[in-house]
Amino acid sequence: MKKCLLMFFVACCAVQSHAIELNGKYLSQSGELMFRFTSDSLYIDIAQSRRTVSAFKLVKKKASEESVTFNAFENYLDNGRMTNREVLIKVTKKDDEEYLLEYFGKDKDRDYNSNERYHIKPID
Repeated sequence: MKKCLLMFFVACCAVQSHAIELNGKYLSQSGELMFRFTSDSLYIDIAQSRRTVSAFKLVKKKASEESVTFNAFENYLDNGRMTNREVLIKVTKKDDEEYLLEYFGKDKDRDYNSNERYHIKPID
């Protein structure tokens, strides 16, 4: 019984080690946005000016070989008041060097929820 339990634990660890790891800079297919992933954050910049549009603290919710889902938290000023929001960000591996980033939640400059999709590729 102990051996079976140990084998199950080892198998779970092996599956977790093959999960998608995002680190570095990714450019949207349109070339307008750059997504910078660090160990626990996501910065969304305008690609031409390198001006940061959003900065999220990422908490991994679910990970597999095909996709990773984050609860993403952002603090920002809204009419002089510090405001925070939580959105869901899912990144799915499409091809060898292409990912699909999906954003679900209330956008900070709109009064309604949105679902946005971006095809992204890593850049140097």
